[in-house]
Amino acid sequence: MNSQENPKLKILVVDDEPDNLDLLYRTFHREYKVLRAESGPAALEILARAGEVAVIISDQRMPKMSGTEFLSLTAAQYPDVIRIILTGYTDVEDLVEAINAGKVFKYVTKPWDAESLRALVRQAVETHNILKARTNELRRALSQESLLYAVTNTIRSAPNYQQMLQRIVETVGQMFEVSCCLLRPFQDGSVADEWFIYQGAETKRQDADGVSEGDMTPDLLSLLVWETMEVEVIQDAQRDDRVLNWENDQRSEAYRAANIRSSLIVPLFYQRELMAVLALHSFEQPRQWKDHEVQLVITVADQAALALSQARAYEQVRALAKREALVNTITTAIRSSLDPQNIFAAITEQLGQALQVDGCALSLWTEDDEYVQCVGLYEATSDAVSVQEDFNSPGILLVTPSIEQGNTSDQSSPRAWVLAHSSLPQSLVPIQGNPVLLQVMMSKQPVVIEDLDSRPDLNVTEVQLRSPARALLVVPLLSEGKIIGSISLRQNTHTRRWQPSEIDLAQIVATQAALAVQQSRLYQTTRQQAERLLEADRLKTEFFQNISHEFRTPLTLTIGPLESACARKEDLPYEQAAIALRNSRRLLRLVNQLLDLQRLDAGRMQPSFRPCDLVGFCYSTAESFRSYCEKKGLHLITQLQDSPLLYLDIERFDKVLYNLLSNAVKFTPEGGTITLKVELAGAHCLLQVKDTGIGIRTEQIPYLFERFRQAEGSTNRSYEGSGLGLALVKELVELHGGQISVESVYGEGSTFTVWLHVGSTHLPPEQVLEIPAEFHSSKAAVELADVEADLSDAEFASESFEGINPVSSETVVGTVLVVDDNPDLRFYVSGILRDSGFAVLLARNGEEGFAVAKNRLPDLIVTDLMMPLVSGLDLIKMLREDEALKGTPVILLTAKADEDTRIEGVVRGADAYLSKPFNDRELLAEVRNLIALKQNERQVQQLNTYLTESVLRRFLPPAMVKAAAAGDLALDLRPEPRLITILFSDIVGFTEMANTLRSRRVAELLNEYLAAMTKAIFDSGGTVDKFVG
Repeated sequence: MNSQENPKLKILVVDDEPDNLDLLYRTFHREYKVLRAESGPAALEILARAGEVAVIISDQRMPKMSGTEFLSLTAAQYPDVIRIILTGYTDVEDLVEAINAGKVFKYVTKPWDAESLRALVRQAVETHNILKARTNELRRALSQESLLYAVTNTIRSAPNYQQMLQRIVETVGQMFEVSCCLLRPFQDGSVADEWFIYQGAETKRQDADGVSEGDMTPDLLSLLVWETMEVEVIQDAQRDDRVLNWENDQRSEAYRAANIRSSLIVPLFYQRELMAVLALHSFEQPRQWKDHEVQLVITVADQAALALSQARAYEQVRALAKREALVNTITTAIRSSLDPQNIFAAITEQLGQALQVDGCALSLWTEDDEYVQCVGLYEATSDAVSVQEDFNSPGILLVTPSIEQGNTSDQSSPRAWVLAHSSLPQSLVPIQGNPVLLQVMMSKQPVVIEDLDSRPDLNVTEVQLRSPARALLVVPLLSEGKIIGSISLRQNTHTRRWQPSEIDLAQIVATQAALAVQQSRLYQTTRQQAERLLEADRLKTEFFQNISHEFRTPLTLTIGPLESACARKEDLPYEQAAIALRNSRRLLRLVNQLLDLQRLDAGRMQPSFRPCDLVGFCYSTAESFRSYCEKKGLHLITQLQDSPLLYLDIERFDKVLYNLLSNAVKFTPEGGTITLKVELAGAHCLLQVKDTGIGIRTEQIPYLFERFRQAEGSTNRSYEGSGLGLALVKELVELHGGQISVESVYGEGSTFTVWLHVGSTHLPPEQVLEIPAEFHSSKAAVELADVEADLSDAEFASESFEGINPVSSETVVGTVLVVDDNPDLRFYVSGILRDSGFAVLLARNGEEGFAVAKNRLPDLIVTDLMMPLVSGLDLIKMLREDEALKGTPVILLTAKADEDTRIEGVVRGADAYLSKPFNDRELLAEVRNLIALKQNERQVQQLNTYLTESVLRRFLPPAMVKAAAAGDLALDLRPEPRLITILFSDIVGFTEMANTLRSRRVAELLNEYLAAMTKAIFDSGGTVDKFVG
């Protein structure tokens, strides 16, 4: 071996005399590398940079630092160096101190014998080598213990076995300074799809010819660690016969590609079961694996195998606990929520997260369905795509709309999300075209697919998929042995070996999901029934409230005038008699509608169908409406085409045309057009009523012909009505074997179309009479009662808001505003008040009433509850919020006699409440009482104001009295005022000046001084406390 392989050992000689240093150098330079120093500090510097030194020879007596001090320092800093001391003195105490303090190996007295000194140095070198070897052995043992301790600590501290194995790989790789350390677990006799890798720093810095961290592909890793039952030590891969004779050429190529020179392959056994294989590789340079290193790795492997076995047992127990917790969570979700959407979302999310899949879907379908219905979807990705890969795969192929993602704290990190019900994807491929679902349907067992690429027979080929699933698990939902749906779990980008425990868990969840489906269906049925009952109850309540209004208002206008006439023992005036007659007809028409509906429900309406000239009937009916249309400013157009005879029960069918035309007149404003059209359409006759009125909102059209419904059912509905007319029309049309439909654009108008069969073949023969039908116009007065009321309201619209003066203007007792949408009621109430000496103002609704009240400031307001645009309650709210009108008394008139409405009126601010029907004495009593109370309140308020202002005038200037009386003045002491006292003595020479002036002039001067000082003090935020002098 050359000198570079066996370098000379270093010795350090220290002496303050150069001759001694030269002598020592000549003595040892042939055998050793001699380092020289003339003082202790210089020697310490040499030791710090020279590396390993075997022997130190030092003089005892030296300046700056004695040999004893120097050797004491080296004993502490360099314990492996052998120390020899040279001394020329024979002082025993000093020598003993030097030997003890510096831990001296030997001492030599001056002058020394060269040969004896050489022999002593050789002995010191041998001692140094022995000490060094023992130190290395101790370090090796300590390193082994440290490694075992690190592995044990890793085993104890790792949260799961994956992190435990990764830390073991990193610890072993770093401890043995290998280029690469690999560990691959085995489970159930087969290799697991898990890798644990450590790469040394020099490996990561390799050039393009080597293997970098990114090149560690699964195929390469599978060749660098393999299944083995024995420890394999490869000292040099280029010379090892086993490597040269490998049958696996790919492994040999992988070794060459990675430039692996040495390897140590150690299996991990526990109770004769292979748990994993650990591989340590060194690149570029061969490594001689020593026996103690191999034994240490085996010991570590045994510890890791034991820990891995325990970790897997723990993982299994935890998986069982997790499965039970998952089942409990799903069961709790099923029991605690009645919303199926929340239940299905919880099932898919919990199962998807538990099995760590890319997607989980719950779909409902049966063998008779054409497509599946997705009811729950979980995605473990951050972005939704237009094709949900779930399902892209043959499990279920679904298309979903793009979904706007909400703001998240980290848009790049994956997150779990559950699609809302409105965004759930729809099926794209029929069940019969999905081979996986067909297999589930046939076997009624889970379909397990680890790699769809290897199963082309199970792929859907008709649709181009953006990103097909790679692994799929489909579990059926069974109820009484029949499929009612399925749960699909998928991996998008990689294969997956579905474990039996995972399949069992999915089946358990599927059983719970089947129960949830049955529960949700039962709940949906029960809820729909409850909703229908509640809706029916609400509609009936609203209907009876409207009916009450429709009954009580005409009754008020019928009973009230009659009671007044009887009380006065006089004849009823013509105007009041006309109002009573018109409202009596309205009552009769409403009663007839209710009786007709009751007969239809009871099946006691026995129609008699007779041949009828529909054109003549329509013409006669239209003419009865023409005068009303002209008065309202409407254009009535008839387009009547000759048609064959129709068989109608004219006494009932006339209500159809009357209702349709009445509604058209009611809802069409001035200047509009109403068209009545009759034409033949094949075997049918078309009757059409078209108007250019206000139209019907789209959301109200589906309920237009239902009973107990009205287009507007609130207290501020725009038009009166019971909500029975169109429901009766529909049932009467169907009684004739026809159909009715409506088309409407809100704000533009509506078209009602009635289709009637020509002839009588569609009618029951026993109800058909061949006697021609006759139209009696005597019923027109009853059917047109509502039109007459609307017409009188239209006439009022052209009137101004000028008040109706009392009979004698000299006896006016107050001004009353009457607000009601019914013109007859306005006329009746205003007449009562006028005859009693009140000036009356009129308004048709709350909006007009508030405008009149703002302009005329009435003494009292009488308002109806249910009115268009602004209801009576809304009008009261507006009055109470207005400063000038908030004290005006309000009497609320209503046909709603229920307690809730009465309480609501009082809460809103109504002063009195009158239920229809009422008489004139009751109305006048309320009006007079409220006006009198209001006048008394004004008098008391004026007296209080006078007394308050009288007191304030004694203390405040006149400009501040009004504000103080109204409470608009306040004393603000923030911040705390600064009190200042003004002294006469502040005026220099005041006494001499006062002696030369008169008393009055002195007073004027002091007042001027006080005013000036007060202003200055106020400007600075102060307050004058007192004036002293």
